[in-house]
Amino acid sequence: MEDKIALLRKAELFSQLGDDELRTIAEYSEFRDFKDSEAIFRKGTFGESLFIVDKGEVRIMSADDKNREIAHFISGELIGDLDLFENAPRPNTALAEMDTRLLAFPAQGENLLEILEKHPTISARILHKLIATLAGRIRLTNKLVSEKTEWVESIRKQMLYDKLTGLLNRNYIEEDFPLQLTRLGQQTSIIVAKPDQFKYINDTYGHSAGDKSLRAMADNFKFHLPDSAIAVRYRGDEFVAILPDTDQEKAEALCAELLEVLNALDYSAYIQGDSFKTSWSLGLAVFPVHGDGAFEVVKLAFDAMLNMRGQGGGGFLPADKL
Repeated sequence: MEDKIALLRKAELFSQLGDDELRTIAEYSEFRDFKDSEAIFRKGTFGESLFIVDKGEVRIMSADDKNREIAHFISGELIGDLDLFENAPRPNTALAEMDTRLLAFPAQGENLLEILEKHPTISARILHKLIATLAGRIRLTNKLVSEKTEWVESIRKQMLYDKLTGLLNRNYIEEDFPLQLTRLGQQTSIIVAKPDQFKYINDTYGHSAGDKSLRAMADNFKFHLPDSAIAVRYRGDEFVAILPDTDQEKAEALCAELLEVLNALDYSAYIQGDSFKTSWSLGLAVFPVHGDGAFEVVKLAFDAMLNMRGQGGGGFLPADKL
């Protein structure tokens, strides 16, 4: 019993309880032993107990396929308090790092709600401490984010920008663009562009030549857009131009200019000196003329591009001509 009380006193959640209250919690607790690498709990199981490490160590493993260690607990540290009080499935798996002994509360066969109802004073103290602990964690998180603004911005850029071309990537289309669309002007035009024979470069000259050609495509695509335009590498060899405050007439004129430039590009510098050009297919949609949402207008422009390719490529097609 005294071993349990001493261990409970180390845990922040129980540290404010008196000796008699700790003794009561200890009565509802039990020691459990785990072998090295044995699962203490697995992702998806419900949190019926929290644990305090007595001896050994515990690893928390990520829920994704990479099975990475994301947290490590040693003697005196508490595991699973939120899972217990939320009565929610465990988000990750916990494994014993070595032969490990844990104090579990409540013990197997005991019910947390019944314990708390039976001992309301202890219940109030524990819940008050839990709320204070959560508030402290939130303050710490906010402080870290505030102090790491440049770091957070760097991570955000990595998420939104394509490493190969330097253009924005598909994450921008899916996350930021829908929030910005209504602020870009009364009409916003979307152009989706794709080279018709890019696969030939990859298949004939390899992916290194393909990457160099893609960078040249991206540079020329962006260079010939208006300064206000937003250039995106949508996926693979597909590019998107978002044209704020641009109606269909202006967008069609730009499509014609882009085709002239892009169809004329020679990729000999990237494919062992062989002269090679590819035609392009462009699709155009206008918000809110052709669609009233970000995803809808992008899809319409994409479908128009595919339709143009189906007709042989080398041109552009507005969504209203589908």
